[in-house]
Amino acid sequence: MKITKILVPVLLTFILAANAVFADVKTETILKDIVLPAPVKTGGMPLMDALSARKTDRTFSKEELPLEVVSNLLWAANGINRPDGKRTAPSARNLQEIKIFVVLPEGLYAYLPQENALKAISQEDYRPILGKYPLTLLYVADLSMQSKHFASVDCGFIGQNVYLFSAANGLNAWFRADINQTVLSAKMRLGLSQEVLFAQTVGYPR
Repeated sequence: MKITKILVPVLLTFILAANAVFADVKTETILKDIVLPAPVKTGGMPLMDALSARKTDRTFSKEELPLEVVSNLLWAANGINRPDGKRTAPSARNLQEIKIFVVLPEGLYAYLPQENALKAISQEDYRPILGKYPLTLLYVADLSMQSKHFASVDCGFIGQNVYLFSAANGLNAWFRADINQTVLSAKMRLGLSQEVLFAQTVGYPR
């Protein structure tokens, strides 16, 4: 009986202390897939006006893009615009060897045009490598499908789509070759035939 009387307070003290220790411990957030809103495929700025407004601007505010804008941006970049699965950007022999990855503050995603969704890839913050911008697109080519020469041209088509969308929607855009492909490929765990060719940062003007 005496042992019980002694042990109970000790155990209660231990439990309370343990609760206090773990009270501030946050469970790790698991990055989840994002189903994007349906893109708006009509209207907008006339093409000639968008061409007149197109420019590279490397200054961005910290304001994040709403999912509606992200959806429209990605569809304009290389989304599906016909029932046969072909895209807004051409690709040599329609091989569609370019995959777009999206770097957001919360992590890395892959754009899935068929599902109009972002597939969660990594919760790691890639912005220390690319700059702490609200959104950066990474253009990854599968060079087992297409030569690097043609893949680079196809990236250019996608990049111009992004530039025109940005010009039409009051966004700044910056097509970039100043990226460390080796570090990014390793961190993204890309296959031997995959390579990050270019990046493109998009955001609101500062």
